[in-house]
Order: sequence, then C-alpha cells, then structure tokens
Amino acid sequence: MENILATSDQQVPQRRFAGYSLATLANFAGIMVAGLWASWATTALVEVKEREVVTVELAGMMGAFVEAEARSGNPPEIMKARVERYLKAVEASVNSLSADGRTVLVAEAVIAGSAPDFTETVRKDVARRLEDEAHVRK
Repeated sequence: MENILATSDQQVPQRRFAGYSLATLANFAGIMVAGLWASWATTALVEVKEREVVTVELAGMMGAFVEAEARSGNPPEIMKARVERYLKAVEASVNSLSADGRTVLVAEAVIAGSAPDFTETVRKDVARRLEDEAHVRK
C-alpha cells in the first residue's frame, strides 16, 4: 500500500495568527513573561535593600520574664496565662517593627555587625501592650 500523502503535492496548511506561526507567538509570550518577572524581581530586591536591619535580644527578654514568673509564687494556671499574654505582646511588638520597614534579627544569632539594638524599644512596647490589656480587662 502506498502512502498517498507522501506523494501528494498538496501542503498541509499551517495555523497562523496575524501572519505569525503559533511557535513564534509562543516564543514571544515566553519572552514577555520572563521580562515581566525580571522587572518584578528587581523591584522586590530593591525593596529588601531599603529595609533597616535591627536586632532584639528575645531569648534574654523572655528568659528574664519566665524566671520572674517562676519566682512570683502564682499558681501554674495564672503563670501560664501571663506567659501567653507576654509572648503575644512580644510577637505583636516585633511584628510592628517589621511593618515599619525593619528586618528583625534575634541578637543572640548575630555574631557581629553594626545593626542597631531595639531590645529596649521592644521591652517598653511590650510593657505598654500589657498595661493596655490590663486596663481593657478592668
């Protein structure tokens, strides 16, 4: 049996859009997507470089609070509730620093550098948050 298409002079019509083949259009779309991604990535990297890097001694702060709670003589339920409130206040304080455009590093993990220490700022903010929460409860 003979292959009829192989001997035919008739060409198979190629699909085209606005005179371009589908392969050319796909290549063009891929290049456009790569260009848009590169533009976005550059913008994201520039924004990261603009952030201020700060340190906070979280382990020292939390250790001192837990130690003070252990010596307070309060029942375990009260101590647990106070520690939970303290941890939530610390988390909220660190999140507010991050929302202000700062990258917060744990000071205990930083070997050396010139990053400003925001431990006292966080400590005061946590105390303020705990006082505000105590006033709301009353």
